[in-house]
Amino acid sequence: MKGATRAVVCTFVLSLFSMAAISGADPLKIGYSDWPGYVAWEVAIQKGFFKDAGVDVQFIWFEYGPSIDAFSAGKIDGVTIVAGDAICTGAGGKPSTGILLEDYSNGNDMIIGKPGINSVKDLKGKTVAVEFGLVEHELLLKALETNGMTDTDITLQKISTNDAPQTLASGKVDAVGCWYPISGQALKQVGGSKPLFTSADAPGLIFDELAVSKESLATRRDDWKKVVSVWFRTVDFINDPKTRDEAIKIMSGKVSVPADEYAKSLGGTAILGLNENLKAFQKSDSMLSIYGSMKISNDFYIKYQVYKDSQDTNGYVTPRLIEEVTGKKPEDAK
Repeated sequence: MKGATRAVVCTFVLSLFSMAAISGADPLKIGYSDWPGYVAWEVAIQKGFFKDAGVDVQFIWFEYGPSIDAFSAGKIDGVTIVAGDAICTGAGGKPSTGILLEDYSNGNDMIIGKPGINSVKDLKGKTVAVEFGLVEHELLLKALETNGMTDTDITLQKISTNDAPQTLASGKVDAVGCWYPISGQALKQVGGSKPLFTSADAPGLIFDELAVSKESLATRRDDWKKVVSVWFRTVDFINDPKTRDEAIKIMSGKVSVPADEYAKSLGGTAILGLNENLKAFQKSDSMLSIYGSMKISNDFYIKYQVYKDSQDTNGYVTPRLIEEVTGKKPEDAK
């Protein structure tokens, strides 16, 4: 699940994918965690798509925060990450390159009100709990802005996102911000609670990407290109009506959630194939452009002093590997 980039001591379970070594090179090590756009990689692992592509990859299962810690420490070559968190990691001394966009949140990130709170405007003068400086904080500000309000209209309480369900259940706050699967847990735990504003109301605000260390990209570029090709094959498999049920069964099995329940939640994450990647890599100030979205995130992090110096966010992502793999450029998007 998504979370802060702070150091966390965590025991993690290795999910290994074995194949013939490529030119004696070590496998690319990629950290992934419990978010549908990340769990999608499990389809490629179990269906043997990496072996078909001729690339040796080892996926390592983490909680979200520790996956970023491992990446920052150089223990893995790539990580599935919120694009905004990649900026934070870079500002902290570990710049990376996003080589493809996995998804944008399309409803699975939520501001959830307790019973009796029916709209964002009902939050005026109330207390809202979010993890300060993270994407749910950013989503809350967008919700307030959309409703003609600012953070001065509410009392902001700082929590860990993992604590959102019990915080809402305590009755001491009027709303919380959290992401899937925690958002689903909060709604189940607190009867009568409801989403007041979700990422579906602000599409593109929260992009997820595969971020790669600059060192690994420089030395293993051809292997990373194969990983890109596997991603697009995987998205096609998920989207194909003939194979979608199998894909959902694989994904839900990885996180021990019933397949029918997982299928319902999957729509809250817009998983991005080739054409969607090309569209998102078109440069504009729109949130549906990764460049516009990351600029918004950078401004947010500066305002709330998550880091001090403004980042050149355009340098954190590139469509070049997609272009080399597919022969298509952002301007070719349909």
